[in-house]
Amino acid sequence: MGALPVISPDVVLGGALALLSLLTYGICMVLVSVCVRTFRSEPGSLIAAAACIPAGILISCWQLAFGEVQVGISAWAVVAFALAGIFSTYLGRWLVFKSIELNGPSGASALQSTSPLLTAVFAWVFLGEVIGWVGMLGITMAIVGLVSMSFGLQRRAATHKTAAAALASASSGRSMVWASLVVGVGSSVAYSGSHIFRGSAVRIWNEPLLGATIGAGAALVALLLASRSKWPEYKQEILANRKGAWQFAGIGVLQFLAQTLVIASMKYIPVSVAALVSMCTPLVVVPISYFILRNEERLNGVMFIGILITLCGTLTSLVFAGRA
Repeated sequence: MGALPVISPDVVLGGALALLSLLTYGICMVLVSVCVRTFRSEPGSLIAAAACIPAGILISCWQLAFGEVQVGISAWAVVAFALAGIFSTYLGRWLVFKSIELNGPSGASALQSTSPLLTAVFAWVFLGEVIGWVGMLGITMAIVGLVSMSFGLQRRAATHKTAAAALASASSGRSMVWASLVVGVGSSVAYSGSHIFRGSAVRIWNEPLLGATIGAGAALVALLLASRSKWPEYKQEILANRKGAWQFAGIGVLQFLAQTLVIASMKYIPVSVAALVSMCTPLVVVPISYFILRNEERLNGVMFIGILITLCGTLTSLVFAGRA
């Protein structure tokens, strides 16, 4: 047996779907970082979730008209898709939007790199997917990258304080850094849970489009219930900035497509591998942030090294996933 695993057609197809999801997610993160400058993330996340519903219904109707629904539907598959939507669109998306506000797109995407690592552990515990020792080495490398990333965040917080922040105490600055890390890692845990639910569901009922639509509907209900006291405030902000609202609606459609792609990939490759590929967003975000946004979020060397180490660990886990 060679040092590298044999790549089957299923792995190629699943990897391609996950890579398309990666590209879409990365573009979404950059767009969110631009949109939150003029439109708050709270109503933005609600609009993005709502935009998934008509998109999912339209695409699903097209599928039903020209194709057929796969057999295997069960109560658990529907519930799992719904829970996945709540974990990702309600908890995960809201936390990642806040993470982008606190850390910028590259910082948020680097913290999100822990999601596939957590998913690998959860998949091993709940789905029986094996992580070989080389995969564990990759996880360790990614954790080292995350630690480096945290130092980069602290360095940026200390270097680029606003006039008001300069008056704050050193302990307050450290609190902000830890709050940023907690929000970023929290979004990672939420997305990891959603991956496990989707992986379990799609292997019973191979309908990623309908599954993503069910998840979007459940997430929208959760968002509406959680924010019901703020509806008048959100309505006023939406009416005052219709352009920003439409921008978040477009982001929601893109995120729906990204979710559908990663769900589809889980049919052909392990859940942990799909998460590894689709959530390597720094591969997309960092070049866009540096070259197109002209390094507006001021990436420093420590942050960049942390991102690279995290990616190296993630890719190592990807290549050797499932090998003992």
